[in-house]
Amino acid sequence: MTKMDLESVRQFILTDEEIKEYFLSLVGKENSGQSARGAGESQDRISVQKAPPDIELEKIVKLAEAENAVLRKELRAAQEQAAALERECGRLREAASQAEDEKNAAVERLAVFEPIRSAMEIYRSLDEKSKAATKNVFRTTSPDGFISCGAQKDSLANLWDYGRTLATYGSEDCLKIDQLFGYFVSLYNLNFEQPIYTLIEPQAGDRFDEDIHVCMMRGKRISVVSGVLLRGYRINGKTVNKALVK
Repeated sequence: MTKMDLESVRQFILTDEEIKEYFLSLVGKENSGQSARGAGESQDRISVQKAPPDIELEKIVKLAEAENAVLRKELRAAQEQAAALERECGRLREAASQAEDEKNAAVERLAVFEPIRSAMEIYRSLDEKSKAATKNVFRTTSPDGFISCGAQKDSLANLWDYGRTLATYGSEDCLKIDQLFGYFVSLYNLNFEQPIYTLIEPQAGDRFDEDIHVCMMRGKRISVVSGVLLRGYRINGKTVNKALVK
């Protein structure tokens, strides 16, 4: 601080009553033990208190400057840390955006194989007896072999026949065979410009129709379909097997 600044501070302190009282109290504490002295001496002390020594004022100013320097240093450090954190946040946002794009691209690629994966999961969920009974359809369970074996005309007929056997004995696995049959029909039809196979797909609540439905409820006649056990199919528009319903 320049001499002009120091003088300005001194004048300000001497003219401001609250600040002057504060410095008077500091000096008063130092002289509190001498209150029993003569009135003339006390009056001299008061006159001294009204004008604090320059050295005390300079000390206060230096302390304030030192504290200010420390605070400025801390502020700069905090600002630098904030800037570094902001850069790191920007980098992380960019990395997150890139990861999201890569994930979406991977999901799109995997979606192509989802029907295959789902069909193989259905096959794996069959009980051991059903797997053994379909050995003539699925000679290998590798993904390529699974597709190649299932999407053949003879395989479709064998698969549907086994589904009918399961439905006759009330096995829930007939519903899984129905899903596999529908999947392989869609694959088989890809070989032709026009679909060769069309599924007969009744819905619960449909009126029972003997031309396209077979009731699997032994000894009962139904007028309304309550459920589908195995979809039927047509080849080139001709009904080959009716849908099995209850």
